[in-house]
Amino acid sequence: MQKTSDLIWQDTQHQVLFELIEQLASDKAGYAIIDRLVEYTENHFSLEEVYMEKLNFPGKNAHIEAHNKFRSELNELAANQHEYNQELRQFLSIFLTEWLRRHVFGIDKELEAFILSSNVK
Repeated sequence: MQKTSDLIWQDTQHQVLFELIEQLASDKAGYAIIDRLVEYTENHFSLEEVYMEKLNFPGKNAHIEAHNKFRSELNELAANQHEYNQELRQFLSIFLTEWLRRHVFGIDKELEAFILSSNVK
């Protein structure tokens, strides 16, 4: 049964995003992990945006703007696939983790509360 304090699909997808970002810091990380991160992020953001549109979420524009900023940064990272040394991979992993953490525990919580108060889950 779904808890009243979270959305299982959203939490599960956030966990996958955190895991992909963590893999980015690995010595074994290659370009494929960046591509997978870009693809998974796009799928996740698109799903949230469908909910925002369907429910006429009042914070939709700011939320989508935040998504677009992250999309842009990830796409730039994917487009500039050069030699990622350990220091750079660590920096990128920390940067992306912190961005996602602020997003998930900030405006995503507002979206979650809005969805949970609606009839659409």
